[in-house]
Amino acid sequence: MKRLPPLKSLRCFVHCAKNLSFTKTADELNLTQGAVSKQISLLENHLKLKLFERQHRGLALTKPAKNYAKKIEGALKNIEAASLTIAGCNHITQKLLSISINVLPSVSSCWLIPLLKDFRKKFSGYEVVVKIGDRESDFNKLGCDLAIRVSSQKNKTAWKNLVSQKLFDEELICVCSPKFKKTHKIKTAKDLLHYDLLEHSCRPKMWDQYFKFLGLKNIHYKCSNSFEHFFMLIEAVKNGLGVGLVPKFLIMKELRNRELTPVESKSFVSGYAYFLLSKKQKNPPQKITDFVKWLQSI
Repeated sequence: MKRLPPLKSLRCFVHCAKNLSFTKTADELNLTQGAVSKQISLLENHLKLKLFERQHRGLALTKPAKNYAKKIEGALKNIEAASLTIAGCNHITQKLLSISINVLPSVSSCWLIPLLKDFRKKFSGYEVVVKIGDRESDFNKLGCDLAIRVSSQKNKTAWKNLVSQKLFDEELICVCSPKFKKTHKIKTAKDLLHYDLLEHSCRPKMWDQYFKFLGLKNIHYKCSNSFEHFFMLIEAVKNGLGVGLVPKFLIMKELRNRELTPVESKSFVSGYAYFLLSKKQKNPPQKITDFVKWLQSI
């Protein structure tokens, strides 16, 4: 152990070997160029070996340094993995550190991302990569570990070739901004028939179903604006464009902060549900098992 080179010098060396530039390495490690050069000199003195040739266009590894760089990079990764293990992440290996999940745009920004802080507390060794997706569910094309999608409860065979786990039903709530409600003197959902409503373009019949749920028959209403995603509809409602039917789980923060207010206290189960999807595997990786377990616990 007495002949071990300084760890900081080894780290600088691995970055320099990849970049072939002291300047770029300094930027990556938040050091000065002089500090990087000093660390390389310390390592060269320790090894009694020249590691780089200074050339006109930059640096070049010497022949012995090329093989050394590969071994040191592997050794540093082993140190990282061992450190994660001793910190309580004994099931994590280098290959399992990254979890990628493809999520509906609204579910991502309004629900999942705010919750990831809790996941990181419980599984500090993972890096979560969030990608946006909508209808596509072919994992070969998505290039991810998991996906969250929405489907009608009637569509029982939507993902017959995948592992699908129901997360929750879609519970819609009729909301508007507090100012809009006060200005337009809206007290009950029946008052909405006098105003233009906002709708989700993929759910054009949802207002019909909602009014039937409330027991209103033979009614006439009109929609003034249509939005492709719920996050767009939510922003439109918050900015006073009108009244919208939106999933309650997406607007919990806005309801707590009183940026949005319910028009009608009754919520409406739309007939849609959200599902967590993954590829069929005999032995799913531990990272998938951990993420699924966490998601089902929240």
